[in-house]
Amino acid sequence: MTETTSSSPFRGAARHVGRSPIPIEQFDRSDGDFADVVGMPPAVYHDDAFFEFEMGAVFDQEWICIGRSDQIPNPGDFYTITVLGEPLIVVHDRENSIRVLSSVCQHRAMCITAPGERPKDQWNALPPEIHGNTKTFRCPYHWWIYDLEGRLVGAPEMKRTTDFEKSDVRLPNIRTEVWLGFIFINFSDEAVAIAPRLSGLERFLANWHVDEMVSVDTNTVESLPFNWKIMVENFMEVYHPDRLHDVVHEFAPSRTNQPVRFEPGMDYMYGHHPTTVQDGAFNALQKALFPPIETLTHEERNSVQFALVPPALMLGFQCDSAFWFTVLPTSATTCTLTTAYLFPKSTVDSPSFRRILEMAELGLEIFNGQDLPANTAVQRGMQSRFAPRGRYSWQESVLANINTWLIDRYRTADKEGADNSN
Repeated sequence: MTETTSSSPFRGAARHVGRSPIPIEQFDRSDGDFADVVGMPPAVYHDDAFFEFEMGAVFDQEWICIGRSDQIPNPGDFYTITVLGEPLIVVHDRENSIRVLSSVCQHRAMCITAPGERPKDQWNALPPEIHGNTKTFRCPYHWWIYDLEGRLVGAPEMKRTTDFEKSDVRLPNIRTEVWLGFIFINFSDEAVAIAPRLSGLERFLANWHVDEMVSVDTNTVESLPFNWKIMVENFMEVYHPDRLHDVVHEFAPSRTNQPVRFEPGMDYMYGHHPTTVQDGAFNALQKALFPPIETLTHEERNSVQFALVPPALMLGFQCDSAFWFTVLPTSATTCTLTTAYLFPKSTVDSPSFRRILEMAELGLEIFNGQDLPANTAVQRGMQSRFAPRGRYSWQESVLANINTWLIDRYRTADKEGADNSN
């Protein structure tokens, strides 16, 4: 499959950002070294006006991970996804490239992947996310037909319309890049390409050969009742594993965490977690259930790794596999989470793979049964009049890094809002 960057001249209107509804000076206390700063203003986790500002300041400008290319391995394979309220189609086109199209028909704005008929109990529901294989996309409303590149190839009864040419109509193509098999989109024409920005992280992960790994059991959970940042913070900080996960995380204690120094301008954060046993893994036995990846070093087999490509992609690595999470905000207090395992193809092809995977997934259920309720409880607390701007432990130093990355974008957007208002 060709991994290319695609862009399109057919762009939508940019979101008007304006000034931050939280005075930008209030973020100064959260920007700096973990030992000196405090947590973000609690309103960033629940205020509707700030959510709109943040979507324009961050998600409208940054590269957002929306899945893996191995989810659509063959020409014609596609899946749909909604990002910032935009219905999108992720498709493997006839040119053997990954392309992301708007699902909005350029005739009357019908979502072209919506079903033409639905049962009574779904009449008022939003169009469902779907996947499959196709040669074209046909809007169910008036049967306008688009090819896999988004070109209009069929439009019934339009011959009497003055100066109408099918060649003038095309589904908007969203700017797209594929990095190590991960599909990223960007709604901004001005953003710098993502691959060069992640070269340091790519070197760190080289021995896993992530681009050759296969996603397994991709699962999406919608309407989780907490702000997207709470999910990211929970995934990355290592203060809670010794406590919340005290039994299943024993092989990788919090005290061994070794975060890689975050430098200004970096677009990723990562660190490694030496383990107390060789070939430890996140399952009930705390030992690898699958063959260790042969290309890993002794140090890599004796540690687990975590990484973040903000705002949306979270990665975890162990000696026999990896896992990825993407989080997409849907409101100030809700988000959609997608998770999947990553395995070498040789592991997936093993006859006993599925039976062993069931054991591994039991371990993941333990973590989710602790993390997701904790996130929901944190959201509840952040909306309290007593919500703190607490201090950080050294085992939460990554939270200060996340703050710095976000605040840099908040300040840029706020300044542009101020300049535009003058």
